[in-house]
Amino acid sequence: MVFQHECQGGGIAYTDESFFKVRLFDLVSALARSLDMVSQTLAGHHTNVGFLTSSIAGCYGLSDAEYRNIVLAAMLHDIGAVSLYPAVDSLLFEDDTIKHSIAGSVIISSSKKLQDIPKLVEHHHTPWEELRELDSYYQLSNIINLADFIDVNTRRDRPVQDQIPDLISLCKKHKGTMFNPDYIEALREAESKPHFYPNLRAAHAQTTLNISSQFDEDVLDADGVLDFTGLFATVIDFRSRFTATHSQGVAVTSCVLGRWLGFNEVQQVLFQIAGRLHDIGKLAVPAALLEKNGRLTSEEFAIIQRHATYTEHILSDIPGLEIIRDWACQHHERLDGTGYPHGLSGDDISLGSRILQVADVFTAITEDRPYRKGMDFAQATKVLRQLGDSQKLDPIVVEVLIERYDEINELRCKGQMQALEHFSNYSEVLYSKYGIVVKDVS
Repeated sequence: MVFQHECQGGGIAYTDESFFKVRLFDLVSALARSLDMVSQTLAGHHTNVGFLTSSIAGCYGLSDAEYRNIVLAAMLHDIGAVSLYPAVDSLLFEDDTIKHSIAGSVIISSSKKLQDIPKLVEHHHTPWEELRELDSYYQLSNIINLADFIDVNTRRDRPVQDQIPDLISLCKKHKGTMFNPDYIEALREAESKPHFYPNLRAAHAQTTLNISSQFDEDVLDADGVLDFTGLFATVIDFRSRFTATHSQGVAVTSCVLGRWLGFNEVQQVLFQIAGRLHDIGKLAVPAALLEKNGRLTSEEFAIIQRHATYTEHILSDIPGLEIIRDWACQHHERLDGTGYPHGLSGDDISLGSRILQVADVFTAITEDRPYRKGMDFAQATKVLRQLGDSQKLDPIVVEVLIERYDEINELRCKGQMQALEHFSNYSEVLYSKYGIVVKDVS
């Protein structure tokens, strides 16, 4: 059973690779905003540190390549902390600076387009007196350290212009030991410019960074975006053992369903991207709720439901991902209008979104969770057909999955096993090389 159709979104028909182009910076920016959603404590932190870093780097006179790398590293500098500590409630991360810096470096090293970034993240808390003995490129990470220090110590309930001059003076007391004196001077120069304070707010800082021409040349095709979204999936899945490997399962399942429903090869890659990103909004949901082993209250369920809206907000700011945004954020919509976040129904739900919905339900009910075994063929097909017959899920998509059940389930298991191996390798590197223990997700 194969269906031919046109796949459109945002006015663009993704019929071949040339139509799909996304800036690397926009993806990094979206991931940074996602990290900031984990806790009120983190609100705007990665974007602010990115802006402060760019301000220092601009006044210090770095090359375009150095500027690009240090700003991207700054926007992702605490990705390791978000992965290691599910309940982030302090920017001090339990006063553990070394572990989360190393963890962040290991996570980022998995992305082909960010190969110049990991060491900058690894050393973003290394004191200047140690950094100056290392390679000159690693020394740039002290810019992130300085920017991070300023933002961490800036109170959100007071005007920043009343605080930063004093913080710069405090930094000067640590010049030559904690911070590079030249970087402090570059920060002082940046702070004196008229546009500095108006732009030092998360939304304004984001806009300021976005227009920087240094990022215009880093444009990714579908395969490049798929590679980068591995970082999103890593952060999402490693924060909760209940969702570990889930994103990859949905990605593989929706990709195979797309193939059997007539989507071309580029569009099948888009399904993988949407699958990896569909739960990015769960970063804004408390980890304790995601891992609650018991019935949720109505209030708790309402909080979890918001993750679909958060996913939509995050992906809406990435030009070129319009169709993927819709597929991803609509994975809990239902044909009869009982889903969320918008209560869409019938023809308002595209075939792509319907495929993600079936892939999400199928993966959720067949994968093993720490508190229960996944359903077998008979159980899963019964549930899926019931949802199809009641117009919750698209009955045609459901039947395609059931017709190809063995193939799809085998590929789903293989994809999730690969994701689990990735996590295990990540954990092994952190433990064997650095003695860092990561929670078990098996």
